[in-house]
Amino acid sequence: MTISAIENTNKDLEKILILKEKILPADQVFEFSASLENKKIIFNWEIEKNCYLYLDKFSFFLKDYKGYRHPVFPSGKILKDEYLGEVEVFFDQVKVFLDYSSEFPVEMIVTYQGCNQSGYCYTPIKKQVFIKENAEISVY
Repeated sequence: MTISAIENTNKDLEKILILKEKILPADQVFEFSASLENKKIIFNWEIEKNCYLYLDKFSFFLKDYKGYRHPVFPSGKILKDEYLGEVEVFFDQVKVFLDYSSEFPVEMIVTYQGCNQSGYCYTPIKKQVFIKENAEISVY
């Protein structure tokens, strides 16, 4: 029996096409919200079953820097990634706290990235977060 690269490629392609039908949109897999409590901005992600977010793929960029500290993350789980080696990830839910001690309004860009355990990884996701003085928050 002869094995060719084309046959293997077709099998891999079929696997990806079947998997693609089961892939949920990123906003449904990683439900993002933000709130403000006692001079802390709280970011929350509800993560779909069998999916995760990478700790080292989070970023928080304030458009007009007005004084903040580094975000506080809970401990994640160590996952052995075939391409990235050992990485810290979050399953189910993650809440991140960011001290904010300056004036409002606040405009920032929050970026994050994750995968599902079937092997599909989402491209980095960017959200614009606007926080007004009255604690009203808009996410786009």
